[in-house]
Amino acid sequence: MKILFQTFLLALLLAASTFAQDDEKWPSLSYLKSDYRSSYAVAHVKVYEAEIVNRIPGYENWKINCEVVEPFKGKFQKGEKVEYFHGAEAGFRKELFLGEKIVFLLREFDEKEKKRIYVVLENSTLPHTADRVQKLRTIRRQTVKRGGQRAKI
Repeated sequence: MKILFQTFLLALLLAASTFAQDDEKWPSLSYLKSDYRSSYAVAHVKVYEAEIVNRIPGYENWKINCEVVEPFKGKFQKGEKVEYFHGAEAGFRKELFLGEKIVFLLREFDEKEKKRIYVVLENSTLPHTADRVQKLRTIRRQTVKRGGQRAKI
């Protein structure tokens, strides 16, 4: 019985470590390519400020201020300060939005303010990991102009 219990415990630990490794490798390269194609700009950023600017029942719109750590797509420069908006279900804590993130941004026109703004591609903001940055560098390299043509990704 003791051996059976130890075997079960070992199997459980191995399964947990496998899931943890899979989570670090998620999302896949093809998933990131899809979000990359859909976005106007993609960057590794460090968010230093987040505040709710609008509420409707069950939903909040957050204004996020950040600094670009590494741009992958778009016209951002390293060190540039960027403001973008992030819609979320009501109840998220401010701390969830702070820190290092990988963001996929769309550019829209704000009719009220009469200016262009950045908004996140829905369900695409990710915590920064070395694996995700490496995958985005690979995607960026694949899209660099070669001989006047963009490589297909």
